[in-house]
Amino acid sequence: MIVPMRRATRRNAGLLLLGDVFSCMAALFIALVLRHGAWPDMTLLSPHLGPFLVLTLVSVLIFFIAGLYDTRLVFARRDLPDLVLKTQVINILLAALFFFLFPVGITPKTILALYLIVSTALIIYWRMFLFPLVSPGAVARAVVIGNGEDAKVVSQALHANAGLGCVCVEMVDIHAYGSTARLRAKLTELVSARGIDTIIADMSDEYAKRLASLYYDLAFPGATACFIRLHEFYEQLFCRVPLSLVGKAWFLENIRADGPHCGYSFLKRTIDIAVALLLLVPCVVLFPMVALAIKLQDGGKVLYKTERVGQYGRPIHLYKFRTMTGMDLGMTLDTKHAVTPLGRFLRKTRIDELPQLWNIVQGDLSFVGPRPELPARARVYAETIPYYAMRHLIKPGLSGWAQINNFEVPRGEVDIARTIEKLSFDLYYLKRHSLILDLEIILKTIKTMLLRSGS
Repeated sequence: MIVPMRRATRRNAGLLLLGDVFSCMAALFIALVLRHGAWPDMTLLSPHLGPFLVLTLVSVLIFFIAGLYDTRLVFARRDLPDLVLKTQVINILLAALFFFLFPVGITPKTILALYLIVSTALIIYWRMFLFPLVSPGAVARAVVIGNGEDAKVVSQALHANAGLGCVCVEMVDIHAYGSTARLRAKLTELVSARGIDTIIADMSDEYAKRLASLYYDLAFPGATACFIRLHEFYEQLFCRVPLSLVGKAWFLENIRADGPHCGYSFLKRTIDIAVALLLLVPCVVLFPMVALAIKLQDGGKVLYKTERVGQYGRPIHLYKFRTMTGMDLGMTLDTKHAVTPLGRFLRKTRIDELPQLWNIVQGDLSFVGPRPELPARARVYAETIPYYAMRHLIKPGLSGWAQINNFEVPRGEVDIARTIEKLSFDLYYLKRHSLILDLEIILKTIKTMLLRSGS
């Protein structure tokens, strides 16, 4: 069953995409009119249409990387013009490179400048003023049944975000009713009188399980309402696994004990090796320059080797350019060292992690996977946090689902609370890993690097 919220967000994302493409193509027509003072005929339009269609597709890709199709944020984003302008700066640079590097038969300097100005204005106007008028908005009216923390969080999220495609009409505490008959009367009244078409119920509660026949009567005979398990809805809404649900049964139902299936692992490994070797080619020029800068700064070591916990709990050794004054960063819980001025730049640009491309070639790391942890901290977390070690079923990566969704990851010292939250994202990736999800993580990582945000 497809959740109504997911249908609405996909519909809104598709609508945004169509509007952006139309804005870009309309900008080309307007730019040609402004440049030539007349409506363009096919003789003028034909040589421009192909190249500018390519630029439109590139713009859509950049918008996706920037998160402009994340419909969970569309309605609340006040900095939309600023974000569109930033992405258009990138599009300007890519457009200039495109016409400079590829012989397309035209050199539309004035038209390109007009196109970029007009397309920026049209996209901002479309997204800020037209899209809210034509978007479907909330399409489902839901009742949340449960009394746990997860039910409260879901209810609050639906109240606070009108653009999710689902509104919470009421939250019902099943334990507040003395009998099944009273609860049946309450839910029947909600469905009929208040137009409820979605029931979101916590089925992890033992009492809730005994009400399955009630939910069945409301959902199936006559298809009065759609039934959704609370924790499935939570997972789709927050893109992480609710840890209240996680237990031995959950792992048996959702996770392979031997890790990802062979086909996925082979393809991912092939892509890792090919891309890492490709990126190491320009590093032949870059690495000596970075090494010289580090040496000139304080005369210390250029690289440091640090131990981390790899797949299946095996120790691995990672290489990085040194960015801190201290170098003993692998065996202690506390790693409070001063970051050097050059180190801050290397970290911001992720240049300090480029030596780990060799770790990828060796097979210790992947481009995408859970963040590799220090052995000392991993031991503490494994002893304190239930099922923490399960994140090691999959190979660690340079970037991952937790990193792009949970920017406040623990750094420098043990932090149980934030690591528990991070684990919920790691388990989401462990459950849903795929090449499509890996591609999404890589694109959002590129966005993080370009906008210099994140961990």
